[in-house]
Amino acid sequence: MAGSGRGKSPLVADRRYGGAKPAGGGGRTPPKKPSPPRRRSPRKRGLIAGLVFGLISLIWRIVWGISWRIGAVTALILFGATFYFYAQLPPVTDLLDGRARGSVTLLDRDGRVFAWRGETFGGTITSDTVSDHLRNAVVATEDKRFYRHFGISPRGIASAVRINLSEGRGPLSGNGGSTITQQVAKLLCLGVAYDPAKWKSEAEYETDCRQGGVWRKIKEVPFALAMEWKYSKADILTIYFNRAYLGAGARGFEAAAQRYFGRSANQVGPAEAAMLAGLLKAPSYYAPTNNMERARDRASVILGLMEEQGFLTAAEVKEARANPARLSQAAQAKAGGFFADW
Repeated sequence: MAGSGRGKSPLVADRRYGGAKPAGGGGRTPPKKPSPPRRRSPRKRGLIAGLVFGLISLIWRIVWGISWRIGAVTALILFGATFYFYAQLPPVTDLLDGRARGSVTLLDRDGRVFAWRGETFGGTITSDTVSDHLRNAVVATEDKRFYRHFGISPRGIASAVRINLSEGRGPLSGNGGSTITQQVAKLLCLGVAYDPAKWKSEAEYETDCRQGGVWRKIKEVPFALAMEWKYSKADILTIYFNRAYLGAGARGFEAAAQRYFGRSANQVGPAEAAMLAGLLKAPSYYAPTNNMERARDRASVILGLMEEQGFLTAAEVKEARANPARLSQAAQAKAGGFFADW
């Protein structure tokens, strides 16, 4: 036991820093520091390239400076005009009866209507009380983005301009791309009241209100924005439903429903709703009392739009086309003829 461990070399710790590598390969070499990246010398631009770059930069600064100033001034003018119209807009209830002339409803000895004369107004209705089919037909026909825009639709205007130019018309001639809000603005004559000293008759006043043109389109924008600011979407539809002229002397959808079908606007089905909505494009031309076949063809187009936008199923459209709207007995009698006139 006393001789155990003899003949072995003594234990020696490895050297960690400096000096030669110890025998046996147990040492570690310190990692080398990465050499710093070489910097490339800046590339020298040529004289011409520098002048071109400087000129482009100067033009961009000038264009940007002018553009944002013009944009800011335009926004201020638009806000001022919108606020001006907003302050002048009356309550919704003051805008519902749009008749320019009075009306007479003639009844027979049993109390049934047999004729109308003048502009009929069936009474105030709201967008919440009319038939769902009628409300959907109007939105599908006139402004499918009505619930998503803020009064004007740049997308709709651009599409209308493209269609007008492709058909050889002026950019604002024909299709105007007007939203329902803009159409209501036109029905209200952009807030201009009838003045007998300025217009010879109310008919001339209404004709002037319906005229187009660039300046009127420009004025429609702040007026439509003011309406969207002041009224709800339901209020705007309510004004539209009561003031729109729908042919045969009918002012508003309630009067038109009673005039053509002998029922209220809250009772019409898909076929009748489509025919009423089709009148908005050209009331006298598509009036069923004028040409029933033409009115039904237009209603068929409206039914297709309602199906396309998810308001009706294919089965409902097929049913409505198989059973188109029919005139009431009073409407078929040509509103009393000469006897009513007498």
